Amino acid sequence: MAIVDDRGRLFGRWNLLDLALLVLILGLIPLGYAAYLLFRDRPPRIVSVTPSLAQESPALRLTITGENLRPYMRVSAGVRQAQDFAFRSTEQADVTFSSLAPGTYDVVLYDQATERFRLPNALSVTPLGLPPTEIVAIGAFGNLDAAGAARLTPGTELPGAGTIRAVGRAMPDLTQVFSGATLVGVPVKDALRLPAVVRFRCYVRASGGSPYCTVGDVNIATTALLKLSTPLGATPFQVERVRSSVPPEAVEIEVRVNGDSSMLALIKPGDLDLGGTDNELALLARVAAVETLPVGGLKLSLIAQLQKVEQRWLYDSMPLRVGSSIVLKTSRYEINALVTKLPPPDSPASK
Repeated sequence: MAIVDDRGRLFGRWNLLDLALLVLILGLIPLGYAAYLLFRDRPPRIVSVTPSLAQESPALRLTITGENLRPYMRVSAGVRQAQDFAFRSTEQADVTFSSLAPGTYDVVLYDQATERFRLPNALSVTPLGLPPTEIVAIGAFGNLDAAGAARLTPGTELPGAGTIRAVGRAMPDLTQVFSGATLVGVPVKDALRLPAVVRFRCYVRASGGSPYCTVGDVNIATTALLKLSTPLGATPFQVERVRSSVPPEAVEIEVRVNGDSSMLALIKPGDLDLGGTDNELALLARVAAVETLPVGGLKLSLIAQLQKVEQRWLYDSMPLRVGSSIVLKTSRYEINALVTKLPPPDSPASK
C-alpha cells in the first residue's frame, strides 16, 4: 500500500490537511497554557505582619510579607489607613500607622479603592505601661533648599512626632556620622540645614533596662537622626542636644575660672557657650562681664539658661548649685568654671 494514495490520504486513512491542522491545534494547547500562566491576574495576598504584637506609639512601623504585592497598593488596620506603603518587592512592603489605639485589628490590603485581601486579627496593639510624655530636642533639619527652609516655621506640626518651637538661620548642611567611636561631619552638597527646637511627643521605653524617650523606633538622644513628616515630606532632623520640656530661664550667675594667663585672655564679654555646637539655639550661657581677681583668675558674670525643676536649678540638664563645676565651651576655648554665686530657685532672678 502506498504511504500517500491518489486522494491525498496518509496510509489510505488520514487526510494530510486534516492531520496538519490537528498537529497545529495540539501544539497550540501548551502554548496557550503557558500564556495563561504568564499573563493571568495573580491575586495579591498578605501572609504575615511583623511585628504582630506591638505597644502603642505615635508611629508604629510594620513589615507586610505577602504575594503579588504592587507599588500602588495601600494597607489599613481595621478602618485606620496606613500613612504610607513603602514597596520593597512583590513579597514585602513597609507601612507606618500614626497613633494606633490599643486593640486587635484585621490587616486589609487594597488595590486602589477595592479590598483585595484581609488577614483577620493579624495585629494586636497593647497599651504602654507608661503614659506618653514630652521632651525637647535642639538640632537641625537637613537636605533643604532656601524655599524649603522658609516653610519650616515655629508652630509647624510634625504628624506623629511633635511641634517645631523655634528655628534659627539656615546654614550649609552638615550631617554628623559615626566612624568607629568618632563623629565625622559630612557636608551635603548644595543643601542647607535649619537649626530648630522640636518639642517631641514621645513614649518612655526601657529596652534592656535603660529608659529612653522614643518617637517611632528612634530614641531621642544626641546625634540621633530622624525622618519627620513635614510640609516638605519626609525630612531628616538630627539631634544635637536634649533637655526636658520645662522652659529655660535666663538667670545671672557668677563663676570663677583659673588657668594660664594666655588662655584666660581669650575670655571676653559676649562669648556664647553653645555646648560645643555651632547651633545658635543650643545656647547655655553668655558671658556678661569679666573681672580680674587680685588673687589670680577671673570672675565671670554669666547669663545662664537654667531650668527650674523640683525647686532646683538645672544647667545643661544637670543640677546646679554653689560649688558646682561647669564647662564653658565656646568657638575659641573650653574651660572649667566653679559656680560661686547662684540665686535661689524661688527668687525673681530671670533676666
